[in-house]
Formats: sequence, C-alpha cells, structure tokens
Amino acid sequence: MTSPTIALLQRLHEESRTEIVARARAQFQGSNEDFLSLAEEYEAIAPRLRGRFLETFGLSSDDFDSPEGSPLSLAVSPETGGFLRNMVLSQRPARILELGSSCGVSTLYFAEALRTLGRGVVVATERDALKITRLCDHVRTAGLDAYVDMREGDVFETVAELDGTFDMVFIDVWADAYLKLFRQIERLLRPGSVVLADNMYTAEDAVRPYKHYLDNDPRFSTTTLDFESGVEFAVVVS
Repeated sequence: MTSPTIALLQRLHEESRTEIVARARAQFQGSNEDFLSLAEEYEAIAPRLRGRFLETFGLSSDDFDSPEGSPLSLAVSPETGGFLRNMVLSQRPARILELGSSCGVSTLYFAEALRTLGRGVVVATERDALKITRLCDHVRTAGLDAYVDMREGDVFETVAELDGTFDMVFIDVWADAYLKLFRQIERLLRPGSVVLADNMYTAEDAVRPYKHYLDNDPRFSTTTLDFESGVEFAVVVS
C-alpha cells in the first residue's frame, strides 16, 4: 500500500476504536475499573465467544450504531482489512460489491488492492449522508477515485438498480437484514463468486437465518472463519 493510504487507515482505525469504546462505556452500568476489566476480558477470549460475552453485560455490537444514536464508523479491524485486501489480490475480481461501506475503511482496503492489480472497481453502498461525505473524502485523499463507484441511499433500493454480475461481495450491514439482502443479490452472483459476511460471532443470533440458508442450500459452499468478529466465507457453486 502507498504511504498516504497506510497513514489514513491507521488514523481511521484509531478513530473508530475510540468511538466504539466511548459508546460502549456510555452503555455500561458500572465503574471505570470494571469497564477496563471488561475490555481486557473481551480482547482475551476466543472470537466465537465475544457476542455472548457482550450480551452478558447487556451490550451488543448493533447497539453501538443504533438508528437513534449518532452514527459510528464501525470500521473493520486492521486484521480483517488485511484479509479483505489479500482476498482481492488472490481472486483478482473485476467487480466487488460492498454492502454497508460506512466511512470507507473496508472500501480503502478493496480499492487499494485493485490499484495494485491495475484493474477493477468496488461498488460502495451507504445510506448515511454524513458517512458518504467522509467516505468520498477518504477515497479522494488516498487517490483511489478510479477504483470506487459510490452509491448513496437505501441498500435494498441500490441493489435493485444493479445489473451484471459481481465476483466478490462483502456484507456488513444490519445483521438481521443479511438474509433478505443476500436473497436480493443472488441474481448478481455467478459460479465462483465469493461472498464474505462480517459479524457472524458478534451478532450470532441475528445472522443465524443467513447462516442456515447458506448451510442448507447446495448451491453454496460456506464456512465461518474463526477470527476477529467472525467472517462467513461462502462460494457460489452453481
């Protein structure tokens, strides 16, 4: 990656972490000491246990970005970002569909990989006007405009207007909307298309219908990658 992009991503990761910790602290009913202890425990436990761990304390990853609250960036972690970048470099997709781009951290990882390959585009979708403004600014700062097609508005309406096929899809919207959204994008997939979905552990109950749908349909081969917040890795077979 170029130095400006690396510096930008480092700043965005730190901003996202600071925002999320502040929101979680505001929701946590306890002392600062107890909260710091909770944060240390969360970092130490296995990824697949983190969703249940949050629920024990009345917290949820969805709560951190509720419609009623101020919007958070909810950026993917550096580890997940590196995974997304490597997926692009290995699969060499011509078209990527990103469902829920937020402020563009994952978008930057996708687009930077496409720039390395010298081809391709990521269609970035986001409904929040403030986030779209920040996303555009980040893409422009990184000099990645040629590799990003930004679509503002309701994700279901955006998807309904798309045509052609996508080689790779990344789902990171409201967890309880995963299945409905996936069924809407099935027409945009081809055999060999890769579909990645975040938060399979941190939003375990909400994403279960989506997981069951993939598991029980022979058209898809899927597995949950056991790192970070849990990433569902599905391949379209037929």
